[in-house]
Amino acid sequence: INLIDFVNDMKKGGLFILGHVKTGQMDTGAADLCSQEYPYWVSLIDNMKIKAFVDMTLAPTIRDGVLQLMRLSGLGGLRPNTVILGFYDGALPEDKLRNRSFFKRRWLKSSTPVNPMAAPVSHQQPIIQSGAMEGASTITLHSFNSSAAINGNDMFPIFNFGELRQEDEDKELDVYSYVQIIKDALNLNKSICLARNFHQLQKDDIEVNKRKVFVDIWPVNFIFPETSTQFDVTCLYMLQLATILSMVKPWKSRATLRVFLCIDAINDNALRTQQHLDELLSQLRINAQTRMIAWENVTSLLNNTSTINDSAATIPVEQQATTTGIAAAITNSFIDINDVYIRGVNELIRQQCDSTSCLYLYLPRPPKDKSLSPRYMRVLDLLSHDLPPVMFVHGVSSVTCTQL
Repeated sequence: INLIDFVNDMKKGGLFILGHVKTGQMDTGAADLCSQEYPYWVSLIDNMKIKAFVDMTLAPTIRDGVLQLMRLSGLGGLRPNTVILGFYDGALPEDKLRNRSFFKRRWLKSSTPVNPMAAPVSHQQPIIQSGAMEGASTITLHSFNSSAAINGNDMFPIFNFGELRQEDEDKELDVYSYVQIIKDALNLNKSICLARNFHQLQKDDIEVNKRKVFVDIWPVNFIFPETSTQFDVTCLYMLQLATILSMVKPWKSRATLRVFLCIDAINDNALRTQQHLDELLSQLRINAQTRMIAWENVTSLLNNTSTINDSAATIPVEQQATTTGIAAAITNSFIDINDVYIRGVNELIRQQCDSTSCLYLYLPRPPKDKSLSPRYMRVLDLLSHDLPPVMFVHGVSSVTCTQL
């Protein structure tokens, strides 16, 4: 639920489609599962007061269904160019709708304790989707003009989603298929975002308590730290998404953008790099603070042979010799790196997150070798461990222009 609300802010005036995949086959004479659940999604959108469309499909596997949605969603020039997936980890789905306050929209919750069925966001599913929790079918609500009790099934059909996955139940999606979905999106020339920890997002606290927060952008491909001062398409796309977010309420008045520049040491060269970044932000009309972070102590962990995994892949020597070789390696695929270095990067980021509401991190391309898929997700898991809400971003096309 928090992620749906956040993406609604981040897209501003753009097209927003909620995609959901039902696994199964269309049997002759059987009721269409998508048609049965579609009204619940529409009701969810109506009650959240967001502007979005709903696309559902029935497919043998989740990956097949997601591929259908990515190919067919939208119309003409209004086809989505970005796919946002929930993060694949071991966390159980959480019920975030039960305690969601609708008082700012239309309805006020009763002070009477209730136990409504609700629709949380599922962590393991690739497209924003919901489940349900067992409970009463009636919830007492008060409108601004009436204190009459309203039947929850009549007023909130969103409470009729299916049950949540329990701890002893297997996931419907394995890690190999999840990473393949990321590859599918990139192969279809769509930018990809992975959202993690958005159940921690406290947007209501920003609105009600008027708390000042930061939205942090780390335009660094941590898999290839040699490129920490080079801005590519993904870095610019991260800046664009964060800027759009900062243009809507309550982020507009309460959030400050911060762009972190990772350098080996603070010297004249680093100061020139920061000046170049400030000029770029000025050209793009992005109002953001720039912060230089010395991370030589972190990158040294990457080069320390005593900490490198035995199975870790490395960049060939001839590629290390030139920037062109490094850029080619980034374009090609993910490489394995040691856990000590990734934990060091994670700690470096956490030290800057005291008042951070959310942050944008660089999403490296997934590995070509399917067997590295679990390792790829392990690296992302370590990188975002115990951080505020994280949006991993990988862009595929230019989104900025500095010339008329």
